[in-house]
Amino acid sequence: MKAQWLSEAYAPGGGGTAEGALRNLDGTELDPLTLLVRESAQNSWDARTGDSPVDYHVDLRTLGPGEAPLWRDLLGTGAPLAGHLKLRASLARPVLRVLTVTDTGTRGLGGPTRADVAVPGKSDFASFVRKTGSSSNTSGRGGTYGFGKAVFHLVSAAHTVLVHTRCLVEGRLETRLIGWAVHESYTVERDGTTKTYTGRHYWGRVEDDYVEPLVGAEADAVAASLGLDRLPDGETGTTVAILDPSFGDRTDAEAMQWMVEAMVWNLWPKMLPEGGDAPMRFFARHDGRAVPVPRPSEVPHLRPFLWAYNDMDHPVEHKSLGRALGRLGMRKFIAPAGRPSRVAQEAGIGERLHHTCLMRPVDLVVTYLEGPPFYEETGGYAAVFRADAGMDRVFAAAEPASHDAWLVEKLTGDDRRLAKQALRKINDAMKEASGPAPASNEAGEGVSLAGMSRLMAGLMAGTAGEGAEAVFAKSTTPSGGAGGTGGGFGEGGVPRPRGGSGGSSGRRRVLYDGDLEYEILDGEAVLVQRFTLPDAGPCVVHGRPAVALGDGRGVESEPPLGASIPTVLGWRAGEGPLTSGSSLSTEGGDGTVWSLIVRPAPDTVTEVAVLAEAGGGVA
Repeated sequence: MKAQWLSEAYAPGGGGTAEGALRNLDGTELDPLTLLVRESAQNSWDARTGDSPVDYHVDLRTLGPGEAPLWRDLLGTGAPLAGHLKLRASLARPVLRVLTVTDTGTRGLGGPTRADVAVPGKSDFASFVRKTGSSSNTSGRGGTYGFGKAVFHLVSAAHTVLVHTRCLVEGRLETRLIGWAVHESYTVERDGTTKTYTGRHYWGRVEDDYVEPLVGAEADAVAASLGLDRLPDGETGTTVAILDPSFGDRTDAEAMQWMVEAMVWNLWPKMLPEGGDAPMRFFARHDGRAVPVPRPSEVPHLRPFLWAYNDMDHPVEHKSLGRALGRLGMRKFIAPAGRPSRVAQEAGIGERLHHTCLMRPVDLVVTYLEGPPFYEETGGYAAVFRADAGMDRVFAAAEPASHDAWLVEKLTGDDRRLAKQALRKINDAMKEASGPAPASNEAGEGVSLAGMSRLMAGLMAGTAGEGAEAVFAKSTTPSGGAGGTGGGFGEGGVPRPRGGSGGSSGRRRVLYDGDLEYEILDGEAVLVQRFTLPDAGPCVVHGRPAVALGDGRGVESEPPLGASIPTVLGWRAGEGPLTSGSSLSTEGGDGTVWSLIVRPAPDTVTEVAVLAEAGGGVA
């Protein structure tokens, strides 16, 4: 039997309208494409099968001459009238496009295919395809299959999607394919009778005024003919195909770029650690060509949030109620250069960073909460707050359908007190971070650390890449020489410093311990780079400070006439006394944490490298 369309009539007991689901998203200020990425990725994460990464693909393609007629024939035959659904107009376009969102490493949409059959813990298909506004109390989930799923239809000019999924049913693999469209409710008068319809339409196998999905080999064959073959054989997962996607004033290329940036700004915690070990892996293609998804560490305005995420060790509590609320990390920095992307601006990020990234325990970004601006224009701060697992239920209840805010006024009783206390503590921390932080020198005078920003203008600013920053990864072994081609990205995706020791003959490894920091030494602003020497035996260590030139032009070791250069003041083992000199003779392999102390050159970007070699050679 060929798949057919069936429009859903109101049951005698009533039910919700299709447009109600779409209008429920009107309260969000998020772009529909951002909302699509957030909602679909949350659903993908919720459906993960275990500890293996979840692969998330977005693919925009123009249907070729062999595919478009099949789509028109399969979906156009018996389609609802134009006044009841916009599908016919979309299928009549001379060029047909389809946007697909696919996840693998997930369990697919299993469970009963009917909404009136309940199997505890197994309701993914019915919750996603059949029900509107359903919620879940399953712990560890970022969202629900609630109203947010309507964004799939919102992005479609035809308000039409196909769902192709493979799942386990009673221990065996089963493939399912169903079409699903939403528009406005309507009334039809025929033969003197009036019948009302919800505005939901289903495409599949019609049985007794009800639509079941195509299953098994038939579902696989039809999906393959439509080009919906993203699911690897023998694996579970889901593809949602959005027919005739509408991107407003954007071109297709601009829309794809928006979506990959939305992945980074809204899902970056799932990309850490960067590389194959991340919990989720993100891919995008446009007409067969890969669209690169940036690493979070490659986005200058996002990078400070990664630092704060790694420093998330401050507990936030409600002491009188005896409840842990979450943990907070905070970083101050010199403001990155340039304007943030439009996706970042949509998230609330302006030219200056003074925000806290809010997230629930599943590490999915809720929103960026704006705090008071940093008191100097050249500086900023970024914070990350992750709610405690025991607070997940509370903050989930405070979220709207789009999951992009914590509306604590929705809550009551102790839940409201707890959520308000968390936000109050976060705002207090941002207020404190926005002002100067004095550090006492030996004379007892307050020295504003933030005030050093003019002294070290540009520190931590610039674009990702070699020689662009003076912030280094923890436990990174750099490669290349001072004038070589070292660089790239170390652990956590932070740019590696230039110079350092590599694998060449006589060289010893240097492992950087934390980021380059500025401190006060005898009332003077200095830069401190901590490191260890993992290789046993005598070695000579050299400090190589330099002035980084703009626009990726490298470093400058010879200053212009009369200009200052950064200089090595000395070395310190642990908290011991300072040993002067530009080089250090010591023994490696004993776990000592050394500090290289550098006086920066005023009004420059100072770059620091540490090099080590065996014995008493010369670097």
